[in-house]
Amino acid sequence: MDRRKFLTQAGLVSAATITGAGCSRVVAESEPKKTQDISRFGHPVAAEGGFDAQGKWQKTAGVRTAYSRCFSCYNICGLRVRIDEKTDRVLKVGGNPYCENNSGSPLPLSTEVKQSYIAMAGEAGLKNRATTCAKGASCVDSVDDERRVTQVLKRAGKRGSGEWVTISYEQALKEIIEGGDLFGEGHVDGLRAIRQLDQEVKPGHSEFGSKANQLFATFCAEDYLRGSFYSRFMMQSWGTVNLGTKHAYCGAAQATGFALGLSPEFEEWLNDVDWENVEYGLFMGTSPGSSGVSLNRVGRGLANSRVDRGFKYVCVDPLLRTTVAADTNATWLPVKPGQDTSFSFGVIRTMLEEQWFNKAHLENPSQKAAEAAGELNYTNAGHLVVMDPKHPDYRKFAKAKDFGLGGDEALIIKSGTQTLVSAESGDKAELFVSKRVTDSHGRKVTLISSLYLLRTEAQRTSMEEYANRCGISIKEMRQVAKDLAHYGRKACVAGSTGTNAADGFVMGWLWATLNTLVGSHDAKGGSIYGNGPIGGMEGLYDLANIEGGVSLDGIVNACRDGAYEASTEYRLKVEQGKNPYPASTPWHELLPAMNAAEQWTSHANNDPYQAKALITWRNNFLYSAASVSQEVVASIADPKRLPLVVGIDCHMNETNRYADYLIPDRSMLEEYAADRMWGSFKLGVVAGSPVVTPRTDKNEAGQHICMEQFLIDIALKLNLPGFGKGALATSDGRKVDLLTFEDWHARYLANVAAQCEYLPKVTEEDRLWAGLDYAMKPLTPRLTADEAAKVEALLSRGGYYLDDDRYEGDFIKGAGPKCMQIYHQEVAQLRHAYSGEFYPGTPTLQEHKFWNGDTWESHWPQSEYPLLFSSYKATVRSNFAAAFKRIGEISPTNFVYMHTDTAKTQGLKDGDSVRIVTANGKPCVGTLQTDMGVAKGAICVSHGFGHSEGFGGDDRIINGEKLAGIASRAGGTAVNQMIPADPTRNGAASMLNDYWTGANCRHGIPVRVEKA
Repeated sequence: MDRRKFLTQAGLVSAATITGAGCSRVVAESEPKKTQDISRFGHPVAAEGGFDAQGKWQKTAGVRTAYSRCFSCYNICGLRVRIDEKTDRVLKVGGNPYCENNSGSPLPLSTEVKQSYIAMAGEAGLKNRATTCAKGASCVDSVDDERRVTQVLKRAGKRGSGEWVTISYEQALKEIIEGGDLFGEGHVDGLRAIRQLDQEVKPGHSEFGSKANQLFATFCAEDYLRGSFYSRFMMQSWGTVNLGTKHAYCGAAQATGFALGLSPEFEEWLNDVDWENVEYGLFMGTSPGSSGVSLNRVGRGLANSRVDRGFKYVCVDPLLRTTVAADTNATWLPVKPGQDTSFSFGVIRTMLEEQWFNKAHLENPSQKAAEAAGELNYTNAGHLVVMDPKHPDYRKFAKAKDFGLGGDEALIIKSGTQTLVSAESGDKAELFVSKRVTDSHGRKVTLISSLYLLRTEAQRTSMEEYANRCGISIKEMRQVAKDLAHYGRKACVAGSTGTNAADGFVMGWLWATLNTLVGSHDAKGGSIYGNGPIGGMEGLYDLANIEGGVSLDGIVNACRDGAYEASTEYRLKVEQGKNPYPASTPWHELLPAMNAAEQWTSHANNDPYQAKALITWRNNFLYSAASVSQEVVASIADPKRLPLVVGIDCHMNETNRYADYLIPDRSMLEEYAADRMWGSFKLGVVAGSPVVTPRTDKNEAGQHICMEQFLIDIALKLNLPGFGKGALATSDGRKVDLLTFEDWHARYLANVAAQCEYLPKVTEEDRLWAGLDYAMKPLTPRLTADEAAKVEALLSRGGYYLDDDRYEGDFIKGAGPKCMQIYHQEVAQLRHAYSGEFYPGTPTLQEHKFWNGDTWESHWPQSEYPLLFSSYKATVRSNFAAAFKRIGEISPTNFVYMHTDTAKTQGLKDGDSVRIVTANGKPCVGTLQTDMGVAKGAICVSHGFGHSEGFGGDDRIINGEKLAGIASRAGGTAVNQMIPADPTRNGAASMLNDYWTGANCRHGIPVRVEKA
C-alpha cells in the first residue's frame, strides 16, 4: 500500500470512530465515494534514498541527486536537487547541508555525500536540516515552464506587438551580424557595420570613445560565472563601454554610501548581522529576512537570537513587517517614507551630545594606535581637516609635514593635550577639535576634527525638527541611541534597499557611521562582512585578459559615469571664459554603477548619442528601474530610433518583448555556476552544474543554443579578439580554445577549484550520490586530470564552504584592519555637476532635491500630492519569480497598503480599487488594504508583481498561433513606471535620481491616491 492510499484509509477510519460506526475499513453504501483523482497534488515524489530491509542506506533507483546552486533570487543559496532519470525532469529541490545559508549546522566538507543524506534523515536530521525558502523550492518550475522561450524567435509584426515566427539559429545569427532589410521596414545595420573602432561616436568629444559604443548591452551581473563571460565579450572583445546592470536602480547608492564609511575608496559594500552573537539590531527600511540576505540563514539566525540571547531589535520602516512579532523584544518605528536620514541624524546627535559612543575605538587614529589598544579597526574621527576656503588643502586632511611633524599622513591633537602630532605617531586623538593654528610656513590655518564636523552637521537641525520630519518621537530616537551605546559591539545597524530616496547615498553612510560610533564593525556580535566570492577569471587559465583586446581606459559611458571636469564640455566652457557649471546633463563620478536605465535615458535624448543596437541578457530595466520615462519606452519601440534589438533569455519580459530576435537561453538548473552567497560569512562559493538536459533547441553543430554560444559564434564570424582556437592562455604557457559553452565553464570552474585549499577527495559513492558523471561529462575532456578532480570535488558538495573558526578574539576572523571614515576626504573634493558645490565630507541632511537643486516640494507640493510612497521587496517573490507556477500560488498579488486613519482622510476604505498618481509617472491601479501597520501619511506597495507584459502574463502569437496570457502571472500592480521623473533635467526623457550619486529613486515619492 502506498502512502497516499494509507492516509486516505486512515482518514476514513478516524471519521468512522468519531461518528460511532466502529473501527471498520468497509465504507458504508451511504457514504460518498472518495475520488482517486490525484491530478492536483499527485503522489509524493520518490525520496533520494532510504534504509533497506537490512538497515543499509540505499539510493532510490531511477533518481539522480546533485548539490547545486539556487538562482531564484540574487541572495544565491545552495540546493539539493532530485531528478527523475527516466523523464529527465526535476522532481524536487531542498537545501544543501554543506552550505551555511541552508543549514544551521553545516556539515564539514569531509563528510561524504552519501553520509550527508543519512545525516539529514530521521529525527537526528533536525540538527542537520538544510532548508530552502519558497523561492528556492519553486525553482523546479524554471525548466519546463509553459511560456519558456526554447526556440529562436523573430518578430513578425510591429516591435512589441507580441507577434513572432520561429527561425533557425543560423538565420538569426546571419541577419543580426550582416543586417539588411530584415522586416520590410528599411535597411538595418548589422553588428558588423556597427563595430567601428576607428571613428568617434561623438566627434570632437574623445571621452565618449568609438562608434563601437553604439552597441548598448544590459546583463545580470549577479551571475558571476556567466556574467563575467558576457562582460568580457562586450567590453574587451567588442569594445563597448555601455554595459548596463541593475545596481543603480537596486541599492547602489546605499551600498556606495555604506562603503564610504569604511574605506577611502569609491566602491559598493554592505554589511550584515553577526547572528551568532548579536544582542541588539537596528534595521533601517526593512526587517530581518524581509529583503536581501538568505531567508534560510536569517530566519534561523533570528529565531536562535530571540531564544538564546533575548535579542532586542528595532525596525524603522513605513510598513510593519511580519517578523516584528508579538511577545518578542521587537519594536516597530513607523518612519515617514524618505525621512530615514532625519531619524538617523536624531540618533547621532543624541549619541554625540550625550557621549554615548565607543571612545576607546574612535580615538585610535592609526593602525599602530589600534593595535596598542587591542583594537582591530581605527578611525579618522580625530583627523584634522583644513577648513579655510583659500588654503590649497581646503577640505582635505592637514598634512603632518606642513607642521614639521612627518610626511603626508594626517594630523591629530594628542588626547588630553593641545599638542599637534602625526596620526601615525601611535598616540590617541582628541575627538572634538576646532582651533586656529600656525603651520611651519607661518600660515594661520583653521583645523577641525572629523567628529566635530559631524556633530556640527547633526546639531544644525533641532531634535524637534528631526521628529517632525520623520514622524518618530524624540523619546524614541533617544532610546535607540541609548540602546546602541549600551549594547555596543554586540549591536548592528543594517538596512536593505528600502530607502532609495534622493539621499540614499547619505543614508548608507549613516548606517556605517552608527556602527562606527559603537565600534561594531567586524566585531563579535556586531556588523560583519562576507568574504566575497572566489572568482574564476584568473589562475590556471587567464580569462580576464584578451590579447589584442579593446582598452576602454578613460572612456565615459552614455550615462556619464565620470568626472565632468575632465569632459570636453567643461574644457570648452573654461576656454570661452564661461562658468562651466551647470553641465548640460548629469555627470556622476561617485557611482560608476553602469546604470542601464540612465543609459537608455541618454539614448532617448540622443545625448551624447543614440544606440544602434541593444543586446540584453537576463535584465529587465524597463520593469525594474523606477521612473523610467515613457519616452525611453517609445525610443526602444521605434526601429528608426533603435534599429536592432536582440534579447537572450528563458522568458519574454517587459524589456525583451521589444526585441527583433529572441535567443533562448539555459535556465538556472541547466547551467554551471560559481557565485557568492549573500548571508554566509565563511569563506566559500556556491557552485552548481546542469542537472537536466537544456530545453533549448540545438544549432546545426548540435550545440544547445544559449547566451555563451551565441556570443562565441558572433565573435568567430567577426574575428573578434579573445575567442577561437588558442584564445585562452594558461599559467604553464599553453593556449586552449574558446569555441563552446563548455570551454569557458570548464576553465572558470578550474580556476575557482584551484583556490579551494581543503577540497575533499571524491569517492565512487560521492560520484553516484552527487551525480558527478552527468555533471563532469562535458568538462573532463577540457581539463587536466588534476583540474578535473578538483572541479569534481567542488561540484560534489555544491560549492566550497570553509569550516573555520569564526572569530579571532572579539573580532571576525580574517577581517580588517580598516580606517573608518567619519570624514571622507576624496568625496569632499568632488563637485556637483550642476551647482558646482562640493560634495559633503560627512553625511549631511538636505531637502530632497532634483538635479538642478530645486526641492521636490517646490514642484510636487503636498497640497497636490499629500501622501508619501514606499516600495519594498516581497519576502517570497523576486522580479522574475512570476514564471514559477508555485510562486504564483503562494503569492498571487500585492496590495496598496495604507493606515486606516489615512484612508479615512482620503475618503477611501479597505478593498477599494485605487489609482496611485504622481506628477509625471504612469499611474498604476491596485487594491487598497488598510490596517494599523502602516505609517500615517504613507502608502506601501511591494515590487515584483503586475507582469501584464511579460513572463507569459500577456498574449503572444507564434507562427500564427495565439498563446493567451496567463492571468495569474499578471496579478497585482507594477509600481516602478509610476515613479515620476525629474522635471528639471534637459531632454524629453528624464529619471529621478539620488542627488549625489545618480542612482534611481523610488522612496519618499509624493503621490495622491484616488478611487479607480
